[in-house]
Amino acid sequence: MSSAEPVYPNDESRFPAYPESERLLPEHGTYGEARPNARLNSTAETIGNAVGSAMERVRQLPERLQEMKQRFTVIRGRMQEDARSKANEAMTELKDKAQDTVYQARTRADRLAHEQPFAVIGAMAGLGLVLGIVLRVWRDHAD
Repeated sequence: MSSAEPVYPNDESRFPAYPESERLLPEHGTYGEARPNARLNSTAETIGNAVGSAMERVRQLPERLQEMKQRFTVIRGRMQEDARSKANEAMTELKDKAQDTVYQARTRADRLAHEQPFAVIGAMAGLGLVLGIVLRVWRDHAD
């Protein structure tokens, strides 16, 4: 059986030695030094900025949703107040019209009763007669 040969990270026989200048990271280089992959770095920066911006928006999403919820609550409250106000106005207007109509009907009835009392008495007698006949027929029909 053969034993496995141990592998060491700094084994010069397996990994060729690189000159020190090639191993420097870009931040250790001199300012104004031409980067061989400037276009690639620019694209990476653009992508990084876009991802960072998207992450920031995702982090702000709960706050924005809460703000929108509060806005809709305020709008809904305003709409309910407006609807109540309009309903109250419509009810008041309807009540006023009904009161005017009742007042006009009473006024006409009083004037008619004073101007033509026999006609009013005859009309009421006729109405009573017709109502009595209708009730009698209805009662007979129900039995």
